[in-house]
Amino acid sequence: MPATVLSFLNSEKYPPSLLYLMMTLGPGLLWLAAFEQAQGRLASWLITFGRVPFFYYVAHLFLIHALAVAFAGVTTGDASWLLGGKPSDKPAGYGMGLSGVYATTVLVVLILYPLCRGFAALKAHHRGWWWSYL
Repeated sequence: MPATVLSFLNSEKYPPSLLYLMMTLGPGLLWLAAFEQAQGRLASWLITFGRVPFFYYVAHLFLIHALAVAFAGVTTGDASWLLGGKPSDKPAGYGMGLSGVYATTVLVVLILYPLCRGFAALKAHHRGWWWSYL
């Protein structure tokens, strides 16, 4: 493998090397510190997702799978390989470009926002100790 300009970093994702952790967690912590006191409409919109991170995580997995099944059904006419079939049965050429991935990301976030807002209100209303884990 030819050496690249950044090969001196030698970062490994699995298992995470110290350089990888510093390159990923470091900027994230700096952004967190920079926006800790953020106010406004965008900040309150993002805080909604931060109040229910596990709910968002689980819901987005199901939603993205449902969207993938619908996309496969529309584009190829067969989504059986997404519903328990073998992954090797995936049709050639299945997928979308980067702009489609970005559009899907925005769609997923917009669809899940009202659900997350409702679940955050539910969590705020119920004060049982176990609600903090959801």
